[in-house]
Amino acid sequence: MAKIPREQIPVFVRRCWAAWRKANVHQRAEENLRLGFYAGGDLQWRESEIASRKAAGRPYITINKCKPAVDQIEGDVRLNPPGPQCKPVGENEHAADPDIIEGLIREVEYRSMAEVADSTAVKYCAISGLGVIELATEYANDLDDRERLVYKSVEDPGVCFFDPAARMANRQDARWAGKILAYSREQYELVFGKGSKVLEPGGVQTAMGWLRDAMGVGTEDTQTLIEWTGARDDGDGRWRGPFYVCEFYLVEEEDTTSRLYSDHIWRFDDEPVPEGAFRLIGDDERKRRSVRRTIKKYLVDALEAKAETDWPGTLIPLFPVLGPEIYIDGKLHRLSLISPGLDSNRALNYVATTATEIAGLANKSGYIGYKGQFDDPRWQTANTEVWAYLEVTPTFATNELGQQVLLPPPQKNQWEAPIQWLLALGGFFTEQFKAVTSMYSSSLGEEKGDQSGKAIEQLRSESNVANFSYADNLHRAKTLIYQQMCVIFPKIMTGPQVVQIVRPDSQHELVSINQIFGEDGLDPKTGKKGKRNNLALGEYSVRVVAGPNFQTRQEQALSMLLEAIKINPQILANPAITAKLVRMIGQGNPQM
Repeated sequence: MAKIPREQIPVFVRRCWAAWRKANVHQRAEENLRLGFYAGGDLQWRESEIASRKAAGRPYITINKCKPAVDQIEGDVRLNPPGPQCKPVGENEHAADPDIIEGLIREVEYRSMAEVADSTAVKYCAISGLGVIELATEYANDLDDRERLVYKSVEDPGVCFFDPAARMANRQDARWAGKILAYSREQYELVFGKGSKVLEPGGVQTAMGWLRDAMGVGTEDTQTLIEWTGARDDGDGRWRGPFYVCEFYLVEEEDTTSRLYSDHIWRFDDEPVPEGAFRLIGDDERKRRSVRRTIKKYLVDALEAKAETDWPGTLIPLFPVLGPEIYIDGKLHRLSLISPGLDSNRALNYVATTATEIAGLANKSGYIGYKGQFDDPRWQTANTEVWAYLEVTPTFATNELGQQVLLPPPQKNQWEAPIQWLLALGGFFTEQFKAVTSMYSSSLGEEKGDQSGKAIEQLRSESNVANFSYADNLHRAKTLIYQQMCVIFPKIMTGPQVVQIVRPDSQHELVSINQIFGEDGLDPKTGKKGKRNNLALGEYSVRVVAGPNFQTRQEQALSMLLEAIKINPQILANPAITAKLVRMIGQGNPQM
C-alpha cells in the first residue's frame, strides 16, 4: 500500500472502520448474542419476551449451559500453557543459541503474565469466535530509554477491527487494523493536550465542513464522525466525551535497495549502522533490490493524527484468535464452541420456565368435597396435623328423579402436575447441547462413580479431541507472535548487554548477548574463544509446544513416586530416593 499523507489519515481510518463494520455487521450481531448466552441471566432471553412476562407476572428462568463448556476449554489452556520451541535455520557460530531465544520469549511472557492474555483470547474465541492478543513495546522504566516487548491482553475484542479483505487464518495478510480506546475529557487533555480540534467549541460541526471540502468527506460520513468523536454537549459547547482515539496500524511497501555489511547483516540504505560495521565495497560489495515492508502506527482521533511511529515488526501486532470459519456464497460465517448449542439452551430455558409455572399453578388444597361437609373445625388443619378421625357432616342432593341422595364424603386431592414429561424434555435438550459442543458429562466431571482418576482423565480427553481446534487456533496465533519476537529482538536489543532469560523450569538467568571480541575471537575475561550470541545474525524456526506447566509436572512426579512407595515401601530404604522425596514435598523441586 502506498504511503498516505498524514493529514489524510483521519479520514482514511474512519473509512477503514466503516468498511470493517459494514462487512461484519451480521457477524458482530452473532458475537453479541453468544456473549449474552455466556453471561446468562436476562441476556439469554429476548427483550420482548422479558417485557411481556414481567407485565403478566410470569417467571422466566435461565439455566446457563454455555459457561461450563467454555470454562472447560479455558481450563485446558491454563493447565497446558503453550510455550516456545526454537530451532536454528542454518549454522552461524556467532548467532545466539536457540535456548537464549526461547529464554527471551519466556521472559516476555513471564513479565507480561501471558497466561492471562492466552486464556482471555481462547475464552472469547470459544464464546463468540473472536479473541485478540496484542504485542507492544514499552520502556523499561521512566528513567530508561531501552525498549522491551510486552505481551498484552485484549479484554474486549470488540474494540479491534481488521481489514475485511484479509483471509489468512490469523489475518496476517491484513493491510490495516486498529484498536479503539475511549478517553474522558480529562484523560484526553492529559495525554494529548488542550489544543486539539475536537476540544474546541463546535469543533465537530466546523471540522465536518472543512473535511467535506478539503478531503472529500461525503455526507454519509457525518454519522460515523459523530460516533467516532462521541460528541455530546452539556449545554456549554464543551464536548464531554467519551473521546475515541484509535491505535491504527498501516502496512506500507516500497521498492528499495539493501546491502551487505561487514558484520554479515543485510541493511536498507536508511537503516542505522552500529559502530564497527561498514558497508562492503569493491569486489566484496553485495546489494539487491527488494520490497521493504514497514508498518506505521498512528494515534488518531476524529480529526487529527496525534502521533506517528514505526512498528519494528513485519506484521500488525494485533493477532486474532478465530473460531471455525466457512464462506457461503462469498459471505463469511464464523462459528464458536457454543454457537450450535444456543437453540438447545434457549429451549431448555423454556422447559424449565414452563415446569416452574405448572408447579406454581398446582392445586394446594388437600381435600375436595361438597359445601356443608366440613363443619368439623378439625378440617381446617387436616393438612398440617394428624387427627385420629375427621367427622363429615352428611350432605344430601336431589338427583334427576327428584330423589334425595347422600353425597360421597370428601376425597383426598390426588392431582399431580405433569412435570415428568417436562423433565424428560429438558433432559433431551441438555443432551443435544452436549452433543453439539462435544462437552459430555464425563468431560465436565459430572459422572465419576467408581471410575479411577486415570479413567476420568481419559473420558475428559474425548472432548479435548473434538474441540482441539480452539487451542490450536491459539497456538497458531502465538506462533506468529513468537516469530515476530525473533524479528523485533535484534532491533530493540542492540549492542553488547546482559539480559535476563527464563529457563523451561521457570528459573531466571542472566546471559550476555551481542558481544564483541577482538580479531582473535578470544574473550578477554576468560582467555577462551568467546560466544558472540549476536541476535541479528541468527535465523530461527519457532513453534508452539503445549503441555503441563512445571508445577503440574512436579505434582505429577510426586504423585507417581508416592504410588510407587505404596506398592513397594522398601524403596525408601534407598537414602537418595528418600532425600528426593523430602525435597519434592518440602520445596516442590524434583531435580534429578
